[in-house]
Amino acid sequence: MREKWKGYGYWGAAFVAGLAIGIALMVQPLPVSKLASSNSDQGIGKSFTLVLTRSYLCGVRDEEHKPVPVHLLADTMAAYKGWEIVSGDLSKLILLKREHDLSPECKENGHFGLSEDGILTLFHGLPQEQEVIQTFYRINTEKMEASLSKEEVENLKRGIRIHDLAEYHSVLSTYGEYQLSEEE
Repeated sequence: MREKWKGYGYWGAAFVAGLAIGIALMVQPLPVSKLASSNSDQGIGKSFTLVLTRSYLCGVRDEEHKPVPVHLLADTMAAYKGWEIVSGDLSKLILLKREHDLSPECKENGHFGLSEDGILTLFHGLPQEQEVIQTFYRINTEKMEASLSKEEVENLKRGIRIHDLAEYHSVLSTYGEYQLSEEE
């Protein structure tokens, strides 16, 4: 909780600094040549880095780094309403958005399969390629093979392609009943 408030403090400081600089510029505008020569002295015109982090249900996180002039930070932040402030300092602000969907990477080439040690796993590509995106739980393969058809078991071993969130949840639901409990 303290980390969250610390982030708010940094964001608040950056916002106030940007606001003060903006007001100062409006009250006494400087010629462009004067601005360029005074950047290092007053911080006017400096760039602030906005790091946009997206976290997807399939376990993928991606980041986008956007340089934002300090005097435009408040206007830019309005475009990211609903994003969570993770951390920040005087030169960078990190925002997080939790996407309730699969990442484009998972939609493009995600496959559910079993790892070598019997764990239900989401792979980028076929399970044989072993590019793990996310792991879930160990499967009771004996119970699964006794309950499901041979074709369904083989599909999981070869890799079940997922294209969207509904398929993702369907696979988790189908194979969730074969999850090994800690007593087993």
